[in-house]
Amino acid sequence: MSWIDDIHEELHELDAQGLRRHLRVVDVLGGMKASVDNKDCVLFCTNNYLGLADHPKVLERSQRALLRYGAGAQASRLVSGHFPIHLQLEEITANFKGAEACLAFPTGYMANLAAVSALVGEEDVVLCDRLNHASLIDACRMSKAKFMVYEHLNLDDLKKQLKKTEKYRRQLIATDALFSMDGDLVPLKKLMDLAHEHDSLVMVDDAHGTGVLGPEGQGITHHFPLKHYPAVVMGTYSKALGSMGGFVCGPRIFIEYLLNKARTFIYTTGLAPAVCGASLGALEVLHEEPKRVERLWENAKKIREGLRALGHDIPRGAGPIMPVIVGDNEEAVKMSEKLLEEGILVVAIRPPTVPKGTARLRLSVSAAHTDADIDKLINAFKKL
Repeated sequence: MSWIDDIHEELHELDAQGLRRHLRVVDVLGGMKASVDNKDCVLFCTNNYLGLADHPKVLERSQRALLRYGAGAQASRLVSGHFPIHLQLEEITANFKGAEACLAFPTGYMANLAAVSALVGEEDVVLCDRLNHASLIDACRMSKAKFMVYEHLNLDDLKKQLKKTEKYRRQLIATDALFSMDGDLVPLKKLMDLAHEHDSLVMVDDAHGTGVLGPEGQGITHHFPLKHYPAVVMGTYSKALGSMGGFVCGPRIFIEYLLNKARTFIYTTGLAPAVCGASLGALEVLHEEPKRVERLWENAKKIREGLRALGHDIPRGAGPIMPVIVGDNEEAVKMSEKLLEEGILVVAIRPPTVPKGTARLRLSVSAAHTDADIDKLINAFKKL
């Protein structure tokens, strides 16, 4: 049997399990509207939590950067691809997050790989929440540190694990802030107190919390009254800020260390200037319009209450991510297709992205959703 035959067999197996994925062209029409398979619909599956992806100021700043610097950075930032706009973005991001310094990366995945590998190595141990994002899990595994997993948000289990780590040079606890598939929050204050008790470092992936948590969207560290703070916070420009790229915030000396050690920074072309411009525009809008964050949470509350009233299984959580647990893979896909017929795009999420037996419809809410959009969603779920 050839390697092509092997691939055919594996794809047939995915088909049989209801796990095969396909690309779908989504032609964005503005705001939360799109055309999918020639069907006009409302998007309830994007990470554009604040509706900034097509905001006029975001587009204008992006266009201005494109005309000033060209289409790309043209080189690694350590060669000749470090432009004034990169420096400006990092300084403003650090100030926004309340950190000493920041380093931007082309993707959040690259930011996680850089941060974890810089914090720990062969002499260390990293403790990872079981439901962390795949990029954070991969970063922990690839760091060469001893890799340990604790049960999701179970601080008693984490405490037991920490007692086994005293022989290691350094202990790092790695956790998502707002978990991308379940929509629940890490109890960061309690986790930080526990980490302090065991002299452990903490790194938080604040990808889904940036622009969402905190009174003005500054993220998880502004959402809770903290006595102790994470050593490092990672975030993205590609979700609530509507642009692209990731960043790492932390002490200035650590950011300097990253610049010298992070392979995903050293050996890649810098962020495109237009992307930097868009991110700067988004941060400016968020500063000027913090009520977008309030609107986001109001919309999330309306939808969560409406779906629970219909009897749907919505796990704990209060933010813009809400899974409707279905269980069966094929049934989740069928429900997604029926919703599209009603003009609602919600994607079915299946293993291995989520644990076996927990296939779901993952809704993500935006401040840009109107009351009419929300009514349309609830009415579409009534017809399921």
